[in-house]
Amino acid sequence: MMKNNFDAPLVVVFGGAGYIGSVLTRLLLKDGYRVRVFDNFLFGDHGIQHIASHEGLEIMRGDLGDTCSVSSACRNADAVILLAAIVGRRGVDIRHPIMRDINFLSSSVVLDAAIEHGASRFIFASTDSVYGIQSGLMYETATPEPVTLYSRLKLRMEERVINARTRGFHPTALRIATCHGFSPRMRFDLAANGMIRDAVCKRVITVIGGEQWRPMVHVDDVARAFMACMLAHENLVSGEVFNVGSNEQNVQIREVAKLVHKLVPEAEVNFVEDAPDLVDYRLSCSKIEKILDFKPQWTLEASITQTKEMLENGDFGEPYRLKYQNT
Repeated sequence: MMKNNFDAPLVVVFGGAGYIGSVLTRLLLKDGYRVRVFDNFLFGDHGIQHIASHEGLEIMRGDLGDTCSVSSACRNADAVILLAAIVGRRGVDIRHPIMRDINFLSSSVVLDAAIEHGASRFIFASTDSVYGIQSGLMYETATPEPVTLYSRLKLRMEERVINARTRGFHPTALRIATCHGFSPRMRFDLAANGMIRDAVCKRVITVIGGEQWRPMVHVDDVARAFMACMLAHENLVSGEVFNVGSNEQNVQIREVAKLVHKLVPEAEVNFVEDAPDLVDYRLSCSKIEKILDFKPQWTLEASITQTKEMLENGDFGEPYRLKYQNT
């Protein structure tokens, strides 16, 4: 572990106040990195407000569409991590006109700025939804079949990131499974988090479909995957794509509901027919385990149990407030 000082590597985290970012920022600071968070704080600053005075942390408020601000944020960076994006199925529909601007054009500006200012590492938060609807285990070598605008743009950006690899620039893309678990910038618009919230607060568990497969991973473990890439030798991660999830957490949505019902047995389970889910596949995470010796630490049950206890303790206040969702 390094001690935070002016000689420590500087990591710029775009979206550093978000669901993943607020966890990752803390891990980076704990490991001694200097961190510059760039965020528009669309959903508030509560994700990082308790660490805002940390001596190793610099906070910049700005939008990805502001080229000058993005360039300024990348100045003197040793590494750049791009988390910022418009996410969520409903979010894709609502903000369709600016989806391409943010998730590809502005993201490309971040990539170009990182290269221009001499960053040696670049880690891009992609999504496992690039695989679309496919049977069997999805390895990184599988042909992507994205079916939403969000996943198509993520794949396009992912390809641009990987193709930017040079002798001195080492990009990596992480295809992240559906997240769950507590974050300082909590989200309840994610499958497992939303189910346990509704079970505790409304005594109902709504299951849309139920047969579809969904790879899942705890947000803490996602942050650890980014750290594993940061700490790995450049030869191991340069130009590489990694699935980030858990082989043990490839689950059907009805199994998530069953687990939630086990913890809140008084909740009523309602199955609802809906349009076909645009995410239905299983994820192989053997590559990241083999190359980076990375394996998730959280189980789905432990995660849901923790969130249940926090809800019962009133830790989220009113958990249906808009600040707890991205859609």
